Amino acid sequence: MTGPSGDVHFGDQPPTVSDIVAIAQGAPVVLDAAARDRIAASRAVVERAIESGEPVYGLNRRLGAGRDDAVDAAEFSAFQRRTIANHRGGIGEPLTEVEARAVVATRLAGFTRGGAGVRPALADAYAALLNAGVTPWIPGRGSVGAADLTALAEVAAVVIGTGVVLRDGADAPAAQALADAGLEPIELAPHEALAALSANALSIGVGSLAEVEARRLAEAADLVVALSLEAVGAAGPAGNLSPYSPAVAEARGGAGQAASARAIRSALDGSGLHSPDRVVSVQDPLAFRTAPQLHGALREAVARLRTELEVELAARSENPVVDLPSGRLVSGGNFQALPLALALENLRLALAHVAEASERRTAALSLALASARREGRTRVPGLLLYAAADAVAEVRQLAAPATLGSSTLSGVEDHATYAPLALRLLQRSLALTSEVIAIETLHAVDLLRVLESRPTGAGTGRLAAALAEVFDDVDGHSADALVKEAASLLARLS
Repeated sequence: MTGPSGDVHFGDQPPTVSDIVAIAQGAPVVLDAAARDRIAASRAVVERAIESGEPVYGLNRRLGAGRDDAVDAAEFSAFQRRTIANHRGGIGEPLTEVEARAVVATRLAGFTRGGAGVRPALADAYAALLNAGVTPWIPGRGSVGAADLTALAEVAAVVIGTGVVLRDGADAPAAQALADAGLEPIELAPHEALAALSANALSIGVGSLAEVEARRLAEAADLVVALSLEAVGAAGPAGNLSPYSPAVAEARGGAGQAASARAIRSALDGSGLHSPDRVVSVQDPLAFRTAPQLHGALREAVARLRTELEVELAARSENPVVDLPSGRLVSGGNFQALPLALALENLRLALAHVAEASERRTAALSLALASARREGRTRVPGLLLYAAADAVAEVRQLAAPATLGSSTLSGVEDHATYAPLALRLLQRSLALTSEVIAIETLHAVDLLRVLESRPTGAGTGRLAAALAEVFDDVDGHSADALVKEAASLLARLS
């Protein structure tokens, strides 16, 4: 929940995707009394388990294959340190600062749900990292999605002063960064090492950022279809608007399709394509006239991802999980977030269809530009279409399942979701699809310019006007720079 000063409060209500994104982008975080009380009550359950000597995984019993081997009470502190050190096995390029903050925010949010059994002091330490701008260095690879252990070990290592942080684009020792920020390392209490690791905070936190990006892309895709309709309509008897009518959307009844058709109609409000005197073909190619169905599927995939993210943000995913009503620590498998992983997979597949149709519309626009290209009157390179085709080919490959790549890691850890891999592939798919849609935009604007036609729709006119500055300086830019500028503009307008 966002407070009046822009800070995000964790309290009685479950955190949302918007909360995590706001913190990732720099908003301070506040632990309200309700959250602090729940954390304290959760810790009291752990303390009672310590006193009773009841065998509990990760508390007084070891981890993984050693799950039935006892941990002596005298060894508790050393066991916490060894647990963190042993799980710092991630590799690869680090997450960005925004992504890393999303991970920390998500794990902190998990503490407040009452399933972790950590002390309020540990939750305060995570909040202090965020509020002081101390960002853990988190490698991008190493989690198989049965809790994001390697990523969360790096966060815990920073809190205890043995890890690495991001500073000025490089890594730096956590101990010095904490001291510079006026923070003290914290010593983990019994059970806290496992509790700090037992969550899918990378998949959920960075997935929240991807959800926002995907939602913007879906909105941008509708706007670009509208612009392409204006362009092909200016070039000949194309741009039939009947597929975007409420009658067609209502005939099928899908919420995503209806929203996409409505967005395209809104962008074309006032357009000359509505002129009753215009000569128009009875049907455009499928890549145009089924855009609401394709983009509707994308919108629904994004909505499904948001639903699964918020289920996870409200959940108590730890193993063992603190059950406050019974006052017990219960072993389970809530860290196995397959519904979230499948939502990430589904979104990649929807993006592949959207990108494929965009490339086909670009091909139609490129064909309409052929004569002007021969005369040297175009501004967009002809082979930019090839770049779109190349990107679509990769997006198709990225749509293949990632979650079925599970392998046995030990005798007891014999299945995993690979949600982080599904997420990494989604991030790449989003970037490529954004490029494909930007290339379509550039072709549509170039065709309108060659035809000396001005788009008259409310949204299409705004988009074309915003792109005019890009075209004014086209000779001084590479094709890559043009595509990046167009993609950035679309993200801002959507």
